[in-house]
Amino acid sequence: MNPEQQVCLSPEGARSGKLGIALSGGGLRAALFHIGVLARLAERDLLRHVSVISTVSGGAIIGAFYYLKVKQLLENTRADALKPSAEAYRQLVREVEEEFIAALQVNMRIMAFADRQQNARMLASEYSSSYRFADLFDTYFFKPITGRDRNPLRDLPIQASAKDGAAVPTLVLNATALNTGHLFQMTGTFVGESTVSSVVGGTSTMPLLPRLFMDDPSLPFGQRTRLDQITLGQAVAASCCVPGLFEPFSLEGLYTDEKGEDVEVRLVDGGVFDNQGLVSLFEEGCTHFVCSDASELLQWQSRPVELIHQVAMRANDIMMDRIRNETLAELPEHGPDRYAIFTLGDADGSAAFGEDAGRFLEALRNIRTDLDAFTDLEARSLMYHGFMLSGFHLGDTMPAPADTVGSQGGNEHYWAFQEIEALAGDPEERARLLRYLDVGSRQFMKVFYLGKTLPWLILILPTLIPIGFSVLLIYLLPPIPTAAWVVLVLFVLTAVAFVQNARIIEWLDQIDWIRHSRHKLAIALKPIGVTMMLAMVGALASWINLRIFNPLFLRYGRLRGGRK
Repeated sequence: MNPEQQVCLSPEGARSGKLGIALSGGGLRAALFHIGVLARLAERDLLRHVSVISTVSGGAIIGAFYYLKVKQLLENTRADALKPSAEAYRQLVREVEEEFIAALQVNMRIMAFADRQQNARMLASEYSSSYRFADLFDTYFFKPITGRDRNPLRDLPIQASAKDGAAVPTLVLNATALNTGHLFQMTGTFVGESTVSSVVGGTSTMPLLPRLFMDDPSLPFGQRTRLDQITLGQAVAASCCVPGLFEPFSLEGLYTDEKGEDVEVRLVDGGVFDNQGLVSLFEEGCTHFVCSDASELLQWQSRPVELIHQVAMRANDIMMDRIRNETLAELPEHGPDRYAIFTLGDADGSAAFGEDAGRFLEALRNIRTDLDAFTDLEARSLMYHGFMLSGFHLGDTMPAPADTVGSQGGNEHYWAFQEIEALAGDPEERARLLRYLDVGSRQFMKVFYLGKTLPWLILILPTLIPIGFSVLLIYLLPPIPTAAWVVLVLFVLTAVAFVQNARIIEWLDQIDWIRHSRHKLAIALKPIGVTMMLAMVGALASWINLRIFNPLFLRYGRLRGGRK
């Protein structure tokens, strides 16, 4: 039996039992899909009954963002003094819908390299890109909610008791420890592994990194101090560290080995162990489950890949697909009316896309899983898909509460992402939407694939000026020695390489001696300004992207007549 075919979650049981929601990995694509699912759960008055939120990678970003909103509501610290109710949770998701898009459109991937001083730190020290992203998460996603530059992980627990029918949820941020291969969990009360999280349905002979509780007075002062230093942004970044793209997130000063020597915990993406986030829900003793799954699914290949690195990636996808299926297979053991799974790309609930539904779903499946800026069209389409898909599966078995009945198709609130439905009903707009979603599969330079003239003019015209000046200079000056040309070419290549340094450095840093040599060379060159010069080149390239091309991309992808 395919567990994804059994999604008849009992609303009464879910509200009276211990309900857990799992938000899968899949970058910001997954986060946007999850917002649509959260909106549907809010409409069904299920969100305020959620006891555990288990998050992975992209799910960790939106899970932490939403959790901070719930924390304000339950602790009564909102400026509008909103009180817990079914409508209050719908209001929370309305805010998330708008504020999350605004946060992600700063373009985290480019912003990470837009500061020349931080670039120099990453080149010349052990300050990694993972820690840089952690700082950006705190700055652009969490500070607008809490008002604080740093949000210590230990401050995460909600200081309130269940009231007005609202559960007090626990947020679990899942990563994978390279040291042991176990699931490493980070919450507001503890960090570490547990015996049941080592493997699904089995045992492990690996040493355990035991849970360290924030309020444990028996811990040495050094451990307590180190725990106090961990921020929410760092926990989210650890959950998002995709192997091969980001450096592992390092935590020192928490554990020692049997010889008494310090252990450096290195964490990577939680999806390496469990990309759906269900294992933590099983461990927390949940009785009812909602799984919002926007992870990469294995796709059919009529002509399998042949290149060595592609074969390796395909083999990894096969392994991850098997792990996913084994984890999902545990859900039916809890009862056929105790779980619901919503999978990105599922055809159910896609009738609004009409005869092009298949192409739309393929485009949504192929949208990049990245910490990139998403246009309104991309973001709202992913939200809309999550909303409609979850609504289709929940169907009549989960009627909306009486206080939501109103004028908009049985609902008093018409979600902003439902504007996609109007676009899909117009042939011209539907074609435009599909074109933008297709372009969304590309990792870089997306604005140049939209068929617009302006980006090309901006790119080409400034280039003609130095080319013309160089030709004139070469014509007027005496012949330049070959050695000088070599130096010039090497300098240009160095500058270009640094512009693309995000991936190049990650690849090179997989080899220990290259990583250490690069850091030593950077330190040696620092006094003569080479490190800062390269950092400025990277910052300039990032600035151009952030100030010119990223705004153009977002402008072209607006909902016409939508927000400005």
